[in-house]
Amino acid sequence: MFDTITEGIRKWLVGRFASAIKHTTRAEDRALAIQWLSESRAIVASDLRPVEKFKELNALISSRTAIVAIAKSVSEAVSNYRKSDLPLSMKIALPATLAAVPLVGGHAAGIAAFGGALGVPVLLLIFLGTAGITSIIEAVVTSPEARPHIAEIIELIIEDERLRRASAQMKAAMKEQPMDPTRFAVPVEELALRKHLLGMDPFQFERHTMSFFDAAGLEAWATRKSNDFGVDGFAVHPDGLIIVQCKRNTADNKVGRPAIQQFKGVIEEQNALRGYVVTTATFTDEAIQSARLSEKIVLVDIDTLMRWHADAPTF
Repeated sequence: MFDTITEGIRKWLVGRFASAIKHTTRAEDRALAIQWLSESRAIVASDLRPVEKFKELNALISSRTAIVAIAKSVSEAVSNYRKSDLPLSMKIALPATLAAVPLVGGHAAGIAAFGGALGVPVLLLIFLGTAGITSIIEAVVTSPEARPHIAEIIELIIEDERLRRASAQMKAAMKEQPMDPTRFAVPVEELALRKHLLGMDPFQFERHTMSFFDAAGLEAWATRKSNDFGVDGFAVHPDGLIIVQCKRNTADNKVGRPAIQQFKGVIEEQNALRGYVVTTATFTDEAIQSARLSEKIVLVDIDTLMRWHADAPTF
C-alpha cells in the first residue's frame, strides 16, 4: 500500500513539473527546461554527497531566469497540495514522504525545511530520482502541446550520446523542417484502409507512419525536406537511432533491391540501430533477400502495415 501511494505521489509530481514547463510562453524556454532536467538528472545520478547534489541542483536553477520561474510554479503547486486533485491518502502521506528524503548532512528534510521557493524543486528532483526526471522529459517531449516546438526539442535530442556516431550531415538532416508524428483518422475496414493510405498526401503518410514509433514511447518525428539520405523519419530508441524510409507505392510497384541496398548503406554509415522501410506495396524477392543479409533492416509491407493499425507494434 505504501509503495502504491509513493508511486502515485511521484506521478503527480512529474505532472506538476511537466505542466509548469508546458505553460511557459517561449519555445526556447521549453527547450532550456529539458536541458536543465537532463543536467539535473546527471547530478542526481552522480556519486556526489547529498549536500553537494543540493548545491549543484540549486545552482542550475538559480542561474537561469526561465528555470527560476518554472521552479517557483512547481513550488506553488506543491505548497498548495491540499487543494490539489490528489487522493486523500496521498495528501496525508505527501509531507511525511518528502520529509524522509535524505538531503543535507545526512539529515532528512521536507518542504517545511526550505523557506525559499527554489529549495522545494531541488528536494523534489532528488525524491523523483533519475527515472522520475526522465518521466518529466518524456511527458514534455511527447505531449501534443509541445509539438509546435519540436525543432527546439530536436536540437537537444541530437546531442544525445546515443547519436554520437551519426554524421554531421545526418544530424543536419534531422533538423530540416521537422514534422510532428500524427496519427491521422483512417478507415477501419481493411480494403478501405489500404486505399486510404495509398491516397494520402506523402507528407501525411510519413507523419502517420512515424506516429507508430511515437505511440511506442520513442522520441520520433518526420522530416518534410528531402535529403541526400532518402530518410523520411527518425526515432530515438534507448539503444540508438532508428531511421525510417517511407514509400507510398502502388501495389504493382514493388520496392526493389537497389533501394534496399542504398538504404542499408545509410544505416551502416550512420551506425544506426535499425532502419525501417515502410511501403504501401510489397518488396521484390531480391529486395527481401538483400534485407535478410543485415540484422538492422526491417521491411514493412502493406500487410505488416495493416497489422500495425490493428495491433500497436513494438520497436
